[in-house]
Amino acid sequence: MRDQGWFDERGIAIPNLAELLDLVALGTVADVVPLDANNRILTWQGMSRIRAGKCRPGIKALLEVANRDAQKLAASDLGFALGPRLNAAGRLDDMSVGVALLLCDNIGEARVLANELDALNQTRKEIEQGMQVEALTLCEKLERSRDTLPGGLAMYHPEWHQGVVGILASRIKERFHRPVIAFAPAGDGTLKGSGRSIQGLHMRDALERLDTLYPGMMLKFGGHAMAAGLSLEEDKFELFQQRFGELVTEWLDPSLLQGEVVSDGPLSPAEMTMEVAAAAARCWPVGADVPGAAV
Repeated sequence: MRDQGWFDERGIAIPNLAELLDLVALGTVADVVPLDANNRILTWQGMSRIRAGKCRPGIKALLEVANRDAQKLAASDLGFALGPRLNAAGRLDDMSVGVALLLCDNIGEARVLANELDALNQTRKEIEQGMQVEALTLCEKLERSRDTLPGGLAMYHPEWHQGVVGILASRIKERFHRPVIAFAPAGDGTLKGSGRSIQGLHMRDALERLDTLYPGMMLKFGGHAMAAGLSLEEDKFELFQQRFGELVTEWLDPSLLQGEVVSDGPLSPAEMTMEVAAAAARCWPVGADVPGAAV
């Protein structure tokens, strides 16, 4: 557009896109976008601007309420401190609060909004903790009734919050290392489900196969390899639970349900030095498809 004279023709100042890099870094890491070569460069540059204090007031305010030092910002701060606070608005209330925070240009207003998001995130954590306890109880009952857990877990509780079922599915997946779909009431006798998968099972393909085998069992579904969303009528849940477990057992190699500990190799005491730590730090940012060193 610049080379074609688009801005000059309209008398518009050419925007400095570097000013958006703080948002690019936050969005890339928080949304678990793969850190390919280009995304890694953009994320690093965005993080550098945040460290230098060249970011919008909303990000500064989020760092403050999360007790993070901007000058020592790591990618994990974006993914595990700032991202969840922004997402809490959409999960429990109104996403416009998070949007307003990122758009505001006044640090005082930003702090008010950041504190509101922080409170919502704390509420989200409390809801999630209660749901995890209930989910683990359901898993224990299921395991006792079958002697073992099914390859794929589908679970539902009438008091679960539909804005938190995705996080719950992720937590239970990590705990038992198998695909999980968690459901919550969506009103009008329907359930909303959010699923998380493991390597070896394409979640959306699995749902598509179920839809082909059992037309009408689901109202709608969508997603990708590692995550998906769907809805179904409440009276179809037990059927779905059974069929999903059967399909995953059929499709998934049992060895993939055991989990694994990934390591880059041992690190001797002599190698535990500041120089080695500094070398590892130069590999940052780490994130999706670019894991950090594991020893």
